[in-house]
Amino acid sequence: MAVIAPFRGLRYNPELVKDLSLVVAPPYDVISPDSQRAFHARHDQNVIRLILGEIREADNGEQNRYRRAGDDFRRWQAEKILVRDPAPSMYLYQQVFRAPGGEELTRRGLIALVRLEDFGGRTVFPHERTMAAPKEDRLRLMQSCHANLSPIFGIYPGPLLEVDRLFITEEKINPTIDLSDWDGIRHRVWVFHDRELIAEVRNAFELTPIFIADGHHRYETALAFRDLMRAKDRGDHSAKNTRPYNYIMMTLVSADDPGLVILPIHRLLRQLPGGGLDAYLAQVSQQFSVERMPLPVNREAGAEAILGRLQATGSGIHRFGLYVGGESAYLLTLADERIVEAEVAEGKPAAYKRLDVTILHALLIDGPLRRQGQAALPDDAFLYTHDAVEAIRMVQRGGWGAAFFLNPTKIEEVQAVAGAGLRMPPKSTFFYPKLLTGLVIHSILLDEVVDA
Repeated sequence: MAVIAPFRGLRYNPELVKDLSLVVAPPYDVISPDSQRAFHARHDQNVIRLILGEIREADNGEQNRYRRAGDDFRRWQAEKILVRDPAPSMYLYQQVFRAPGGEELTRRGLIALVRLEDFGGRTVFPHERTMAAPKEDRLRLMQSCHANLSPIFGIYPGPLLEVDRLFITEEKINPTIDLSDWDGIRHRVWVFHDRELIAEVRNAFELTPIFIADGHHRYETALAFRDLMRAKDRGDHSAKNTRPYNYIMMTLVSADDPGLVILPIHRLLRQLPGGGLDAYLAQVSQQFSVERMPLPVNREAGAEAILGRLQATGSGIHRFGLYVGGESAYLLTLADERIVEAEVAEGKPAAYKRLDVTILHALLIDGPLRRQGQAALPDDAFLYTHDAVEAIRMVQRGGWGAAFFLNPTKIEEVQAVAGAGLRMPPKSTFFYPKLLTGLVIHSILLDEVVDA
């Protein structure tokens, strides 16, 4: 199903950038304003200046962060700060990290180009909804830089023996890139350009679908950019498959990889739906059992206690945590799964209806609002975080009235929902750790795609 290809990646020149850890960054959409300033201060050529440049007071339609990103990108290539690999290559990417429970894990992925496919083609599957504003932002950046600056995180049903064999071979030799980031996560990259090996890997993916884990907005932006570029080709169909804009850079990870970790994304609300705490609990108790849970004074211990109770939930049981301040939290456990059938829109398959994020929004947020005759909450009424300690702190500090905690979505659920052609609510998954930006860049202006 998937068509993948090698490419001559742009990488930081080790002769001019001695410490690569100073110029890489996380994906743009997980960078806070404070982190954005910190990454700008780390190095004059930090990739943050491309993916999330600073907004200045004098910015206008001609001079803005998109224009500066494009100018910097071209200048860094002219000055050999970014240099191209000499041959079309694929890249093996290894991350060694500690899971939230403290266990050391390793995740392995293949960085390659993947031919862009419309979602109806059943080759590339999304699992989350997207929003217009981020796509407009990323399209302006792509039009300025003509590059895939960050890889999409893709998952394939696995394992693929051809990829596994490559890792077994390459991990015995020194990597091309080896660095530890600000969180102590080790990132290593091996570059391979043997045409026979690349052909074996490409053949292995021919019958393999790809599920987008992270990067939905960037993938849809790339589709829009492709269509704009195709229109400029004025019907030249002979080279369309080889044009670089028909492809996007992805890091492809097996769904069976033991280092594939999904964290929950908790919800903060400005206020509880449908009234105060007592009224809210009385209303939801018709569908959920409610258990008051005393919390330790220490926020870290309190978050650990809530998440521990959620993680201990048995298979097939849907349980959520609620915190509205003070020294207690509440555990809300769905009384009967049949309730979901009546509350979630008809026509949705069981895989969608039984997602914790679906149940949370349908029964604990939208349901109470609807029964009070209120409209659905606007996007700015929510805040999302995978950090449970931070969620408690923000409620205690004021400005946010309630935090809902939930268990992580399982990779099997992601594949089942995406395979059914459906999408989860926004921010349903947090794949950990994030892929680094700045290890490899794909320029859309350079070369045609090899063996397309």
